[in-house]
Amino acid sequence: MPVSSLNRAAFSGFRSSSKLLLLFSLSGGGLLAYSESQSNSPTNNIKNEQLANKKKVVVLGTGWASTSFLKDLNISSYDVEVVSPRNYFAFTPLLPSVTCGTVEARSIVEPVRNIIKKKNGEIQFWEAECTKIDVANKKVFCHSAIDSNLVGKKDFTLDYDYLVVATGAEVNTFHTPGVMEYCHFLKEVEDAQKIRRSVIDCFEKAILPDLTEEERRTNLHFVIVGGGPTGVEFAAELHDFVHEDLVKLYPMVKDLVRITVIQSGDHILNTYDSRISTFAEKKFARDGIDVHTGCRVLGVSDKELSMKVKSTGESVSVPHGLVVWSTGVSTRPVVKDFMDQIGQGKRKVLATDEWLRVKGCEDVYAIGDCATIDQRKIMEDIAAIFNAADKDNSGSLTVEEFQDIVDDILIRYPQVELHLQSKHVSSVTDLLNDPEGNSRKEIDIEGFKLALSQVDSQMKSLPATAQVAAQQGTYLSSCFNKRDLCKITPEGPRRFKGTGRHDFLPFRYKHFGQFAPLGGEQAAAELPGDWVSVGRSTQWLWYSVYASGCGLVACSDVRPFGTVFADAPQLTIKKKKVVVLGTGWAGTSFLKNLKDPSYDVQVVSPCNYFAFTPLLPSVTVGTVEARSVVEPIRNIVKKKNLEVGFKEAECFKIDTVNQKVHCKSTQKANVGGNEEFTVDYDYLVIALGARANTFNTPGVVENAHFLKEVEDALRIRRSIIDCFERASLPTISKEEKKRILHFVVVGGGPTGVEFAAELHDFLYDDLTELYPDLKEYMTITLLEAGDHILNMFDKRITAFAEEKFQRDGIMVKTGSMVVKVSEKSISLKERSSGETKDLPYGMVVWSTGIGTRPVVMDFMKQIGQGNRRVMATDEWLRVEGAPNVYAIGDCASINQRRVMEDISAIFNKADKNKNGKLNVEDFTEVINDIIERYPQVELHLKSKKLKNFVQLLQNNQDDTSKQKNQLDIERFKSALSEVDSKMKTLPPTAQVAAQQGEYLAKCFNRMKICDERPEGPLRFRQSGRHRFKPFRYKHLGQFAPLGGEQTAAQLPGDWVSIGHSTQWLWYSVYASKLVSWRTRLLVIGDWGRRHIRASFQKLLFNFFHNRVDYRDKNLTVSWHAIEPITGFMAERWRNHVPKRCVSKIFPKERNPMVEQGRRLISSKLAAGLVVMVRSSRSHGEEAGGGDVIHGGARRWWLLEVLDGGGCRSCWAVVVAGAVV
Repeated sequence: MPVSSLNRAAFSGFRSSSKLLLLFSLSGGGLLAYSESQSNSPTNNIKNEQLANKKKVVVLGTGWASTSFLKDLNISSYDVEVVSPRNYFAFTPLLPSVTCGTVEARSIVEPVRNIIKKKNGEIQFWEAECTKIDVANKKVFCHSAIDSNLVGKKDFTLDYDYLVVATGAEVNTFHTPGVMEYCHFLKEVEDAQKIRRSVIDCFEKAILPDLTEEERRTNLHFVIVGGGPTGVEFAAELHDFVHEDLVKLYPMVKDLVRITVIQSGDHILNTYDSRISTFAEKKFARDGIDVHTGCRVLGVSDKELSMKVKSTGESVSVPHGLVVWSTGVSTRPVVKDFMDQIGQGKRKVLATDEWLRVKGCEDVYAIGDCATIDQRKIMEDIAAIFNAADKDNSGSLTVEEFQDIVDDILIRYPQVELHLQSKHVSSVTDLLNDPEGNSRKEIDIEGFKLALSQVDSQMKSLPATAQVAAQQGTYLSSCFNKRDLCKITPEGPRRFKGTGRHDFLPFRYKHFGQFAPLGGEQAAAELPGDWVSVGRSTQWLWYSVYASGCGLVACSDVRPFGTVFADAPQLTIKKKKVVVLGTGWAGTSFLKNLKDPSYDVQVVSPCNYFAFTPLLPSVTVGTVEARSVVEPIRNIVKKKNLEVGFKEAECFKIDTVNQKVHCKSTQKANVGGNEEFTVDYDYLVIALGARANTFNTPGVVENAHFLKEVEDALRIRRSIIDCFERASLPTISKEEKKRILHFVVVGGGPTGVEFAAELHDFLYDDLTELYPDLKEYMTITLLEAGDHILNMFDKRITAFAEEKFQRDGIMVKTGSMVVKVSEKSISLKERSSGETKDLPYGMVVWSTGIGTRPVVMDFMKQIGQGNRRVMATDEWLRVEGAPNVYAIGDCASINQRRVMEDISAIFNKADKNKNGKLNVEDFTEVINDIIERYPQVELHLKSKKLKNFVQLLQNNQDDTSKQKNQLDIERFKSALSEVDSKMKTLPPTAQVAAQQGEYLAKCFNRMKICDERPEGPLRFRQSGRHRFKPFRYKHLGQFAPLGGEQTAAQLPGDWVSIGHSTQWLWYSVYASKLVSWRTRLLVIGDWGRRHIRASFQKLLFNFFHNRVDYRDKNLTVSWHAIEPITGFMAERWRNHVPKRCVSKIFPKERNPMVEQGRRLISSKLAAGLVVMVRSSRSHGEEAGGGDVIHGGARRWWLLEVLDGGGCRSCWAVVVAGAVV
């Protein structure tokens, strides 16, 4: 069967687009940076021979132009290398939507390595920035864009035969003072995320106390400079975001918000039809968006913007909280330097000809915003055109002679067609008519010049849009694909100043229309044919068009979420003021359970969200997305009958004498006003958590990563990818690769162990697919100072974890204490030998415990706790030495009172008749109070296996006392002497913090009731009872995920469970503990994507495996991965195919039809798996079905091409001579 027929038969109905791969969690979910590598064929010699004959093509950039070029390029004749500081492609038309959270950043980016996955990774990608183009030697000089502690040369060069410059453009500031320092731009995904954060910062700052109304108005004045499509769309998105979301949630400042658009021209959207410009201006006027046209910005300072009004000539100052600059593009420095080399130094933009070749460089092409086409004028070639048409050299042209070159003229000079349209003329020959419109039989050279003299006035520069860039990339790739063919058979127009024809048709831009979203679910569209549409229906057209062109993948936000929520109504003086410091587990649990409306609650924290920290190890590798584990604190505190205000600020001092907390705004944006303020309190709840404990080890803070916050997880995520990107650079040696890909985790506790397990799965299940060349260099080491990892768990769990890590190849070094962390290595001291060793590393994660924050340490010194390591509270969570101050969570520890300190008071309280003796009836009345007041008593009873407290006392009576059933003070002391040995400090876990927050909230809810009717135990040293029962921690168990879908659990009752079933228990428990349905659904969705992909792989394997009869003695099996298959799939094939059937991967005998089948599959699918099952049977003995590729003495069946549905993962299997 011909290949074309096989193509139609085998691939009909299947998508040829690339596999959807979720970044940072290629196995399941989720930043903003992407990673993949190039795979090498085991037949290196064959590959090298093929590469030697290929032309080297270097592509600079991963924007619209270059991505379009790479997607359509047939690489069979080219060795392609891509260089860009960004390893993803961004759908930039949706950036305004990203700024306000309408669309998530992760939704508009696609890993460039996914896009270039073709034929075993024959397109290579380097995450670096081009610093110089050397035209003379055909080299590009590059500098690694990875800014981390990675050794090796950051600078390298690449040779090229063809260079494609697609670096895009940078923002044009027109050299306006202050723009670079004080304005936001909107060119990259990072820009959109910065704007998103700054908008929230402006609102957070505006609601801080001690600001005047004028300062609030300034903070909430958003200025957009530039009335083009980007500026207008951003203004519309911002208006909807503010007035539909933020104003409702920040009601106190809703009347102070203002949005202004400044445009130097007479109208906004001046590149659109005038009807659209008019409609947009009227709609903005209705929406309250100020539009200032005819105004040129002169300068921008940190608090105001100065502009000159064209109509009056006066200069006006405009105060602002945020400025977004969107006024056009300019040339990047590397392109400017290149232009100077090739004699284009006086031009503003790099010039190319109509075939996108850079003028002055034969083998260099430029596409996208970095260049413009310098269209040749027809009048420059008018004489040559005349001579080419004048075949008889008579000095005059007849209509017939002119007709022969009309098509070439229209192709070569697109301005001719535009001129015809403007003159409403249907044919070029009509231009030759006389002034009265009569046809001429012939025309001389002067008449010919006159007829075409006005044509060049219709020449237009193409706009710097994504649409133009994408079409240029597609055009250039088609030229590269048919370069050899067109050299033999040129398809372009004739060369008027030379002989023959041009190899290719010149680039011709086809305008498909343009959109302008105007907010309020309304959009304007200008489509071909002078068709204009405005309204809600056009918005749906905009949705459909943009959805058809947007690839989806996961990315990480700079901040876990940008949409935050507003403050509560105005405060009332009569209520008790409760100030809560912190929004962690303890603080959030307190706020969730506080229900008494008699409190005025103010929350102060630098984080405007609550993070589900037990899932942070999963966030580091993208198994779970950062946005899935965070919940806006304002969402949590929204209650109908309770006033809760939130201030995004950091407490830096606590004044217990005046009952004030001193705070400082954490906003980095230019928002004006006083950054420091104070908050009064009647009750203070300290829930600041703790910081990572470095034990003063040198170099830890400078060189190690921590894992306490969401931002820490995202930094680790980025660093892992940086290590792989750096190791894949061509200048890195093998030894350096090993160091770079050595990941060290310091600390064998639950966090360190879970991160090591997650990292192992990420590296070996995902990144090895994408960086197969680096698999042999990857190492994970877990360092623990103690004798075992997970030493707070049951010994059975510890032993299992260590054995599993050993099987997985994770090196566990116990008894190793880190003494120093340098830039490239860790110094370890072995406890057994006392020796100090250096351990090279690429990335270190430090997870060794917690330490006290500086503000808490300062507070402890004030209240006389300066000698303690952790702030002490009593059993009711009150800070010792500070009235009306409570501390919960990791920032404090309960200083449990000892029984022996109060033993005399307890005895006297029980001895009601004061005879110095206690009988059973006497102490029975205080037993419950003792057990409640001193939790160590109950622990002691359990350890001694005693049923009750009475039995404990009876065991310490002598014979006389037993007969009289009495106990004196000494015997009483003896009975309780060992009780205090069972006192335990509570672990700094989320479980403890959450229970403390809930307990304290219930105390506050019952404060008035318990003042009148105390419900606590007896006061043994005083009269009466305590107001509340003391805090009692209830341990609900603990989990230790160990990777490979296995988890260990230690639950109450000394119950231990390990394995896959425990993993599902872990899923269910953690999902139930998430603070909102939003986060539950997101996390479950992240987990679901991971399992769907794994289940699909399993289904795929079983489908093919069950269709091959391995009893065939003549059967051999080999496989070839067009996209490297997962470790799961590879192991499945290797484990289930009989050893006698397995041949070498890529056997030396390479059947030409198999190669043809491979090429066919790889040309149609960006990802695939080819499995060849071969038998030496004759034609008559062969059995099977499917499409047949004939070749040699064998026949080959293409059994299936599977489509993975939503996963868009495609595999194909080629089976030869097997019984199916």
